[in-house]
Amino acid sequence: MATTRRQFMKSSSAMLGAAGLGTMPTQLLYGDSGSTPPPCTLVALYLRGGADPLNIIVPYREKRYYDVRPTIAIPPERRGDTAGVIRLSNDKRFGFHPALRELAVMYESGLVAPIVNVGSTHPTRSHFDAQDFMERAAPGIKTINEGWLNRYLGVTRTDGDSELRAISLQAVLPRSLRGQYPVLAVPEEGANHAMGVFGTLYGCDSEKEAISQMQEPPGSGGGSPSDPEAATRQKIVEAGAHSIRKLRRLNSIIHQGSSSVVYPKSRLASQLRGVARLIQANERLEIAAIDYNGWDHHAYQGGSMGTMAEMLRNLSGSIKAFFDDLGPRRDRVVVLAMTEFGRTVKENGTNGSDHGHGGFLLAIGGPVVGGKVYGKWTGLDRAVLNEGRDMPVYTDFRSAFAETLSGLFGFRADQNEFFPEFKSEAKSLGFIRQMGSA
Repeated sequence: MATTRRQFMKSSSAMLGAAGLGTMPTQLLYGDSGSTPPPCTLVALYLRGGADPLNIIVPYREKRYYDVRPTIAIPPERRGDTAGVIRLSNDKRFGFHPALRELAVMYESGLVAPIVNVGSTHPTRSHFDAQDFMERAAPGIKTINEGWLNRYLGVTRTDGDSELRAISLQAVLPRSLRGQYPVLAVPEEGANHAMGVFGTLYGCDSEKEAISQMQEPPGSGGGSPSDPEAATRQKIVEAGAHSIRKLRRLNSIIHQGSSSVVYPKSRLASQLRGVARLIQANERLEIAAIDYNGWDHHAYQGGSMGTMAEMLRNLSGSIKAFFDDLGPRRDRVVVLAMTEFGRTVKENGTNGSDHGHGGFLLAIGGPVVGGKVYGKWTGLDRAVLNEGRDMPVYTDFRSAFAETLSGLFGFRADQNEFFPEFKSEAKSLGFIRQMGSA
């Protein structure tokens, strides 16, 4: 849908309004005594490509799981050099993939809550549509252009918002954070290059200089100060300059200090390390979003070993290092790992799995009521599968999103008609403690 002039002006004003916020000194935000708790933080970790739920939260008691997955199933126990399922102490239906060793330990400590048979009410198997529907929290509705996390930020916006209230430590902003509320997407290792280009283009090294140099002098034909178009241009100039200033500040924070925690050598680990730095710096970070790509395993998916196993090992080790790095701060942080849909129950002819329907969520962190598997489970018989081939959806992902927003931030999505065309009548799963708003 084309953007109208009114919408453009409104969006530009929103960008400018947030760009100047959050400059209050940290000690004034928290108090010198540090008695005011920091806000809770939600890290939305998107596993793009449709991660296979059955090889992550493994139903090793189901005979059909082994019948239809002769090469990619996870053995119920170790067989020679092949690792078996990590069994859960209080759930005899499921185990974890052996590459999720660190997450299994966190599960037993009550810090991990897997949710099975989660997904969209829309039947699409298209990556693009499914990702759009999930990240905008509007299955089947293509007129919604803002992400669910951006909408939350906009609805709850205050004059005291930190300018680093929400970030994405990657060059492309995830769909969930796109919208009118301005969120900084950080170009990772390219941040210094981007700031250098900014200085070269405008011959300056500060926000004030940039704004001054980009303003058109009187009589240049740029319009009078009362000209709406000139005012709009000025707002965009200021918003851009503010973004560069925030980028410089953010870059400084995530590269300062050190930690005794050893992270895996991966892009995901580096992104999570940056999020940890921001939380530790008392920047009142509330929302962070990270993409982990590559989960579309149509061929040579592997079982206990292989492509998916290596990705799961990175996922598990990176998340464990992140929470170890946070220390006591983990009590107010949740990582919500999600994917657009699940995979077919039966493996395909190339030792992989195809696009499915019902998926999973992993909620990880101090506020999580972990140590148990959530969601309705009805087995793997063809009669209970979606179209006889996929896991069904018993928990709408919007229910899980709503519970997360309520538990962490005290935001009641149902009372605010937050999710379009969605009314949850089901009892909440109860996987997040009620932390309230800070």
